[in-house]
Amino acid sequence: MAGIERCKGLTLIELLVVMAILAIIGTIAIPFYTDYVDEARIHTTRQNAEPLRLALEDYFLDETTYIAGTWIPSGANTLETGDLGWRPDSDGNQYRYSVVAGATGIATSYTLTVTSVDGRATIQCNRDQTAGTFVCDTL
Repeated sequence: MAGIERCKGLTLIELLVVMAILAIIGTIAIPFYTDYVDEARIHTTRQNAEPLRLALEDYFLDETTYIAGTWIPSGANTLETGDLGWRPDSDGNQYRYSVVAGATGIATSYTLTVTSVDGRATIQCNRDQTAGTFVCDTL
């Protein structure tokens, strides 16, 4: 019986339908994934700020003033080499730390800024010893 043989495979229409479905799924999934990654970076940044905050409070208890400094991977590390002697543990050199102490003389406040190296996550914490406040905001 002679007949027409059918080729096994996909037609162009079937391929276009599959590609359209994948494009729709990608359009929905990618923003959710990006938001998830950004939230994880913010959370990690907040966690990285805590040990520095504790070191600053210990320094204040000893010296009755806060100290300013920075810690930048492969850069200025005055928080480590100065009087505070602090360096981040296990952050993979992925974050920059900056502390700006309050007014001249005895500093009773400071601003702590932690930024991921890629710049996608930044938090800024403000401490006022006199008011007894410590507030962190995502920038």
